[in-house]
Amino acid sequence: MPHRTEPMPVKHWSRAGLLLTTWCNAACASCYLACGPTRREDMPVESAVAWWAELAAASPHGCRVHLTGGEPFGDWERLIALCRRARAEGLTGAELVETNAFWATSEPLVRDRLRQLDQAGMGKLNISADPYHQQFVPIERCRLAARVGEEVLGPARVQVRWRDWLDEGFDTADLDERRRRDLFHVYLRRGRERMNGRAAGRLAGALVSMEPAAFADISCSDSLLRSRHVHLMPDGGIMPGTCAGILLGRAGNKPIAEIWRELSHDHAARAVVGPLAAGGPLALLGEAVEHGFVPDRYASKCHLCWEIRRHLASLHLHGDELGPGWMYEE
Repeated sequence: MPHRTEPMPVKHWSRAGLLLTTWCNAACASCYLACGPTRREDMPVESAVAWWAELAAASPHGCRVHLTGGEPFGDWERLIALCRRARAEGLTGAELVETNAFWATSEPLVRDRLRQLDQAGMGKLNISADPYHQQFVPIERCRLAARVGEEVLGPARVQVRWRDWLDEGFDTADLDERRRRDLFHVYLRRGRERMNGRAAGRLAGALVSMEPAAFADISCSDSLLRSRHVHLMPDGGIMPGTCAGILLGRAGNKPIAEIWRELSHDHAARAVVGPLAAGGPLALLGEAVEHGFVPDRYASKCHLCWEIRRHLASLHLHGDELGPGWMYEE
C-alpha cells in the first residue's frame, strides 16, 4: 500500500496583514481589534519592510501581504513610504490596502493617492462600509473613494465591505442611540462580524445566546493552525487571522520562519493554543472556572472563547499567548 503522509498540523502562512497602526478615527462597535482614536501603537517602516520580507521567505508558497490597521491612511506619508520601500526592495506589492475612507474628502485627493499607491504596487483597495463605520465616516466619502478607485484602478481592484451597504446605506451618526443600536442588531444578525475584541462586548448580547455546552467538541485548529492567515501587530506580535488577542509568537525576537517552526513543533503543548486547537473554548473553560470565571450564555464559540481569555488575561495568566493586554482591558 502507498505510504500515507499525515497532513501538516500547522499550515505555512501564505497571507498576512501588517497592522500599521492601532489608531483609527473611528471606534466601531464591530471592531474585533478594539482600535480607536485613543490608541497610538505604530509599526515603524523599517520593521514593516523587514517582516514583509521575512513573511515572503518563510513559506515555500510565498506570502501575500496586505496593509491594515486601525486606519493605515491616518499617516499617509508613512503608508506610501512603506509601499515604495517594499517595491524598491523587490517585494511583491501589497495585495490590498484597507481603509474606512475617512480621508476621502475630495476627488483630486483620492485620485492622487490611489495613483501613487498603484505606482507603488498596490493590488486592491478595500473600503469598509457598514452601519458601524458610518457612525464615524460619512458614507459619501466611501462612495467617492469607491467611484474614483474604480476609475483609477479598475472595478476588479476595488472591494467594499459591504457593497450592499455602500449602495443603500446612510450616515448612522444622525440616528439617536436607540435607533442606531436597533440597526446594528439587524445588520449583526447577518453573521458577518467576529465576536472578538470590542465586538464581543458591544454586539454579542444582541444575538441568540447558548450555554457553553452547545459548543462542545468544536475544535479551533482550522482558525489557529490551518488557515494560512496571520496578522502582525505593530510590536511584532503574530495573531491568527481571525482570532484577536492570541499570540503565536513575536516577530523581531527571532525570524518569522523560526516562529512558524516552533509553533509547528510545540503547539499542542502551549497553554492556550494547545487546548483551543484540540477542543475549542470548552477545553479552556475548566481552568477559567478554577480561577473564578462564572459561565453565562454566549452568542458563538468565538464569544465564549473571548470571554474565557479575557478573564485569564485579567489575572495576568499566559501573557506569552494572551495579548496585547490593552485589547482585553476595553
